[in-house]
Amino acid sequence: MRAVMGCPTATQHMCPAVISRPLSSRAPGLLSSWLGTKAVPSQPRRRHFGFYTLARSKARGRRAIATAMKSSAPLRIEIIEGSQLQNRPDSTNNVVLYTHMLCPYAQTALLTLLCKGVPHQVVHIDLSQKPAWFTQLCHHEGFAATVPVIDCNGKAQTESIDICRWVCDNFQAPEFPMLTFSSPQDKNQIDLLIQQRPGFVSAGMDLLAGATGRHWQIGTKQSQQQWEAFEQHLTVFQDAIKRSGGPYLMGSEVSLADLLYFPFMERFALSMPEFTGFDPCDACDGIMSDWLEAMGHLTCCQLASADDKLFQQALRQERSLDFFDYSTYTAYQLHPHLQ
Repeated sequence: MRAVMGCPTATQHMCPAVISRPLSSRAPGLLSSWLGTKAVPSQPRRRHFGFYTLARSKARGRRAIATAMKSSAPLRIEIIEGSQLQNRPDSTNNVVLYTHMLCPYAQTALLTLLCKGVPHQVVHIDLSQKPAWFTQLCHHEGFAATVPVIDCNGKAQTESIDICRWVCDNFQAPEFPMLTFSSPQDKNQIDLLIQQRPGFVSAGMDLLAGATGRHWQIGTKQSQQQWEAFEQHLTVFQDAIKRSGGPYLMGSEVSLADLLYFPFMERFALSMPEFTGFDPCDACDGIMSDWLEAMGHLTCCQLASADDKLFQQALRQERSLDFFDYSTYTAYQLHPHLQ
């Protein structure tokens, strides 16, 4: 294992999304400050909508999930509202994630930190009214004031995929999923899936926008070309799961590619049935539904995902998937399960 910039390693502080030892037996210090009083129930959250239900019993999925991630203790997380801070938090020997809990790109960074068991502080940034100190931080580092941003020992970086790769490269321990795998063939397959994600996301957003909405907005009058483009990307996704045997993209173990796709596929599964009449979970012989179910059993996904019912209500009201850029939503507003 190795760590850069003097950041704590995963073996120095254990706060995983999955671990079999009691919380009290793990390392003190940063872990104690990162773990708050917010607990996630040990049972999987049941989805509110009928297109997939996490409490469903599927023998193959449960065997694979048990192999990939095991947990006997609830994980706790505490989030700091950036609007309540006057200055940039100290990142000396600490990992600070600046995020918005509703941003899918930022969610991938949080998922990766949780899945790899990296202790960190979460700072929720109101993107509609960004704190002056956060804007200054980003401009000082030479990038736009957006999320996610990760800060360790005073060194900040942005771009969600770069952050996720940095976490995977520098925090490795046998207790946690590798996410990037070790064989060159597996690494190449993961890289290929990641390279295909922008097209998948763009096709999904385009379908939701239809002929009347902008990109990221929910519109009407979807065209046949938009349907076919998104279905083509779903087929590629389906083929990857078929080749691996599932339930994840690379087989029985969750990968970085799964974490990078999940926030977007989850949003498409919530929004498309109601606003376009197309249910991606019914496509591909139910493979997408099985994949979402497997992902939903992971504690990191249960933590990072918004409440489906509340998120659906927000979509109806805002009619876009990037409404958090223009309206104030607190960290817990659509994540009451973290309170």
